[in-house]
Amino acid sequence: MDNHETESFEPQPLAPTQATDRETAPSFLRRHAIGVGVTAAVLAVVVVAGGTAWGVSAAVAAAQPAAAAPAAASAAMHGTAAAHKKAHGKRAAHGVVGTLTAVNGDTWTVKAASGKTVTVTLNSETAFGTKKAPATRGSFTTGSRVGVLGTRSGDTVTATRIVHLPLHAHTATPSPAPSV
Repeated sequence: MDNHETESFEPQPLAPTQATDRETAPSFLRRHAIGVGVTAAVLAVVVVAGGTAWGVSAAVAAAQPAAAAPAAASAAMHGTAAAHKKAHGKRAAHGVVGTLTAVNGDTWTVKAASGKTVTVTLNSETAFGTKKAPATRGSFTTGSRVGVLGTRSGDTVTATRIVHLPLHAHTATPSPAPSV
């Protein structure tokens, strides 16, 4: 019989200078103390800010009648209805886009896409074309699609610049297919 089989195994007690790895390793919180602290601080700020925002919105909602709240919010964001109409009315009052229907000296007639006829007045300050696509007064003929920039008053535009515009894809005549 083998001596190893009959011997019993008894764990030896640890010497006072030896310790297990588990006892010497720092705890999770000790290893990550800075990260845990920063996370807790950020969470506290979020909770305080959210609570403050909720409290302010509740106080504002309680101070205003329910029907006036949406109108007041809209007015605060967009201004008054008169200012809104004035701002959007100016955009359309800077010129016209359409087809040149008549050329009579310094007075041209343009038919807009809406069907409205607009009189365009030219003067010595009127420029033609752009830097990339220069044009002359004579290059504009009836039937040309034009964009007129200027000061608009009713159905009259005093032109500061007139440019050629491309025809719409659906109005242009297709070119024939190349022959082989």
